[in-house]
Amino acid sequence: MTEPPTAAAGPAEPTALHVNDAAFTAQRMIAEARRRGHVWRFFPKAAPDQEWRGPAGRARRAAIGAAWVARLAVRARRHDIVHVHSASTLAHSRLGAPRFVLHCHGSDVRTAQYDPARQDSIRAGLREAEAVFYSTPDIAEHVLPHRADALYLPVPIDVDEVPKWTPATGRPRVLFASRWTPDKGIDTQLAMARELVAAVGDRAEVAGLDWGPHAVDAAELGVRLLPRGDHAAYLELLAGAHVVVGQSAGILAASELEALAAGAPVVTPVALPLYADARPPVLGGSVEDAVAAVRALLDGEEPHDPDSGRGWVRAVHGVERAVDTVCSVYRDVVAARA
Repeated sequence: MTEPPTAAAGPAEPTALHVNDAAFTAQRMIAEARRRGHVWRFFPKAAPDQEWRGPAGRARRAAIGAAWVARLAVRARRHDIVHVHSASTLAHSRLGAPRFVLHCHGSDVRTAQYDPARQDSIRAGLREAEAVFYSTPDIAEHVLPHRADALYLPVPIDVDEVPKWTPATGRPRVLFASRWTPDKGIDTQLAMARELVAAVGDRAEVAGLDWGPHAVDAAELGVRLLPRGDHAAYLELLAGAHVVVGQSAGILAASELEALAAGAPVVTPVALPLYADARPPVLGGSVEDAVAAVRALLDGEEPHDPDSGRGWVRAVHGVERAVDTVCSVYRDVVAARA
């Protein structure tokens, strides 16, 4: 990202360094903050996820990590706030930035914090952070016992950056939006695939990404696996689907939200009780109901208003709202230091 001039930010707006990213949350918020003239910058993690085999690999990892911590320490001193994305990052980022705001995104607190090797670091980070955000409502039970003042910050989506729903011509496509992994509710997801192929496979292409250890199981059920591309290509894929099938874990992650932001019809094979306060315009609630909804949408028996999804995402998950909230917290953090 091109760095904005430091003078652009007003004196009331703290500068911020975002460390790491998850589901493009940091990138989206930084772009919106910069449009407002705030000085928010991005600092990526040291290296892509990989295995470091043997003594040479471990030595290389240590050298890369030490250089990364040193650079982070220099950058951190130049900003009022260090905003760390994922509690799993803290084991290293705290060495260079011991004062930080923490943003929990999912597996970092749903699973990693229960790993004995990482539990102490993650829970200490939750307690010691100057402020804590979490991105989906199901994370609350994993965060609030350790940090009662943590704030739910719905996954931010820049609706205007998502291409509008334009179903491709020809054979309709029903697209599974999520990867084929256990954390996405894989048993229900595969059951949905089985029933969907049986119900509409003769007149629609049932497709999903070739991503995750259970993708091969989906293929065996008749799902066409599509190669993973970059994020822009993925958004086009969502916008071109006739119907999008959301994950089976009971939440709306970035993929489902992007499909709604495009205006595509979205069905989920599970209920969404965590969204009772702001019900999303999705259909389904069970495998049977979701399959029936797909049939009705393909047959034109279920009316669909693309603007309902776009409007809901803008109101509940709009990046503008997220940046408003984060700016307010930053100001409170800086004021509390005084």
